[in-house]
Amino acid sequence: MRQSKVTIVLIGFIACCLISKSCANTTTAPSGGPKDTLAPVLIKLTPDNNSTNFPVYGGQIAIQYDEYTIIKNATDIYLSPPHKKRPVAKIKGKNIIVTFPDTLRSNTTYSLDFGQSLADNNEGNPANRLVYSFSTGDVVDSLYCTGKVIDCKTLKPVKNILVAFFSDMSDSACFNTYPDMAVKSDEWGFFAMRNLKPIPYKVYAYTDGDSDSKYSPAGDQIAFLDSTYTPSKVIRDSIYELGYFLMKDTLLCQKRVADFTLSLFTELQASQSLQNSGRINEKMGFLKFSAPDVKINSMEIFGVDSSALIVQYNQARDSLNFWINTQYKLEDSLLVKINYLKTDSLGNLSPFTEDIAMGLPEALVAAIKKKETDKTKQDTAFSLKLAAASETVEQDGISLTFDTPIVASTPDSIKLTSTNPKNQTSEMKYSIRQDSTEIRRMILRPEGKLQVGYNYELTVPHGTFTNLNFLPNNEEKVKFAIPNSEQLSSLTLHLTDVSSRYIVELVNEKMDKVFRTYYAEQDTSLVFPYLKADRYSIRITEDLNKNNIFDTGNLLLRRQPEKVLMYKLEEDNQVIEIPESTDLEQTINIKEMFK
Repeated sequence: MRQSKVTIVLIGFIACCLISKSCANTTTAPSGGPKDTLAPVLIKLTPDNNSTNFPVYGGQIAIQYDEYTIIKNATDIYLSPPHKKRPVAKIKGKNIIVTFPDTLRSNTTYSLDFGQSLADNNEGNPANRLVYSFSTGDVVDSLYCTGKVIDCKTLKPVKNILVAFFSDMSDSACFNTYPDMAVKSDEWGFFAMRNLKPIPYKVYAYTDGDSDSKYSPAGDQIAFLDSTYTPSKVIRDSIYELGYFLMKDTLLCQKRVADFTLSLFTELQASQSLQNSGRINEKMGFLKFSAPDVKINSMEIFGVDSSALIVQYNQARDSLNFWINTQYKLEDSLLVKINYLKTDSLGNLSPFTEDIAMGLPEALVAAIKKKETDKTKQDTAFSLKLAAASETVEQDGISLTFDTPIVASTPDSIKLTSTNPKNQTSEMKYSIRQDSTEIRRMILRPEGKLQVGYNYELTVPHGTFTNLNFLPNNEEKVKFAIPNSEQLSSLTLHLTDVSSRYIVELVNEKMDKVFRTYYAEQDTSLVFPYLKADRYSIRITEDLNKNNIFDTGNLLLRRQPEKVLMYKLEEDNQVIEIPESTDLEQTINIKEMFK
């Protein structure tokens, strides 16, 4: 009897355990085993890749995977050559069904690039990039080429750029027609254009902001090849560049070889017209034009003598500021008349006279009236800005920046002193001149070499300058000294074979900060002193028109942007590692670098 009771208890215990294991836990998610990290496996394509005689209307493609697959981003699916309506992709079981709303072209090879659009349904693992080719004729075009798209100024790769090949040789092809073949650049700016014919193409790359596969100058950036390109390489499964690449695999992605590089730039507007104008204050106004290098024949302000007008263009000459040097009060509204070369209906530059009414903003009018009635708030002097950066004062001098142009000055009253380590102070000679790019700035340069261990002070006495409002300056002072640290380093660049003008910049590794700039037109040595231990790069720009700025390109004029290159110590290394307390020297053959 006792043994039967024990047996019953044991059976009950086992039953309770089984019941507890089989009951669902409503607060804890069931364990699903190891996380799925594998990409969906392609099982079948219907019709097969590189099929021929595909129907021009009503045809469809079925893509079967080994698991349920979703469409993450339908806009990643790109048909080349493109049509007005995009392909439509729908999920049907483990298949992706693709149909074409537009009638396809007859006797044409198509490439359907799925990009990163497909992924498995459970974990979102992206499917390997699928590029499917088919032809509506008897032949599949089988040539290819590779390339890279970079930003013309930063030289960094640009992703998701439409690269377009046109057999139409007209200059307007990329504006008005769809490309013969097109592909998008990946995250490394790299692209592989497939299914090309053995014919000459014009090659363009543009941002295609409105996704119509055409270039829009108003909103898109563009790049182009100088000459036509005729492909000759045949597509094969063994071609490394035509394989599938994970974008995070840096070494494998960078190993791909590009047949050519396209430099992406923003075009300046070619059509010239007055775009904007206005008054900034009582004696200052501006004019903004749509295109650079505006040609103004005359400019008049009603009731103001022409000799009282002070004008300054910006470096691109697509805008100007003007000041009016008068002792009497100006009207709240001014009538400005300009005659300039404006683009007419035929696209030609023709003289055009335009009348512009420029009124002061209401808030500014109210502030002026309030100041006039409150004598305690009226200005009796103005403040100027003095800047003397220790690291660059030897090269750039000391800048004196004013709020308006200066109408009178006595620069001889400025005092520059040096104090040696023995605390002995003496005056220094200097030169002062107008800044060539800013009418409201002067540059003062000490005569003689500045000494390490000395302290310097510049004093601009009250009343040295008189501004446009006939106010004297407040007294201003600035102190500076040459950096004195044994840990600082220097870099000297010896430029050889210099036959044009170049802008040479020392920048940081990310190329978003400029430490120092030089301009070189002949063989020379450039010194970059007082450098902290860091990683630097040398950016050199070919300044063909000698205007000291980078100039962008023009598509219709077939003008590329000015060439920008990074100096490379080795084939793939454009970074210069500068340690502490080191004087480095590098020789750069400019002709060889820019060949």
